[in-house]
Amino acid sequence: MEQRIIHACGHEQAHYLTGFESQQERKAKWLKTTTCRDCFVAKKRAEEAVASAVSSAAVSHLNLVPLTGTDRQISWASAIRTKRLAALINLNSEAECNGCLRVTDAKWWIDCRDLTDVDLMAAAAHAPDVGSAMADTAVTASITDMPRTA
Repeated sequence: MEQRIIHACGHEQAHYLTGFESQQERKAKWLKTTTCRDCFVAKKRAEEAVASAVSSAAVSHLNLVPLTGTDRQISWASAIRTKRLAALINLNSEAECNGCLRVTDAKWWIDCRDLTDVDLMAAAAHAPDVGSAMADTAVTASITDMPRTA
């Protein structure tokens, strides 16, 4: 049964409540004490933005190499990398995190996002050194793309 609930934030929202009448009443009473979906999502996004800003500030001195991959991968992996590196650097020295700093593959960061800190550093030690490979390619490309002046 659909009910219109006025939430604690003052917004009204329709909810489809199922179950026995007593269960529906209990659920409706509880929903009145919560925020609506829009306010809940806005609050979560604001919290994520604050956490992202704190993580970005913690790793801003590292001069990280840009990630490689699709635009969606890069967007997602940038947030993962920033958060994980901020946590790693708080607990370890930059020398211990050097392997993680070299990895520029967005897919690798996404695939390894659930690893523990120790496992992440071990995986980074065995990851292909994409950062230096990309640097070599960029230097070669810039030399061969130069116009000839003869």
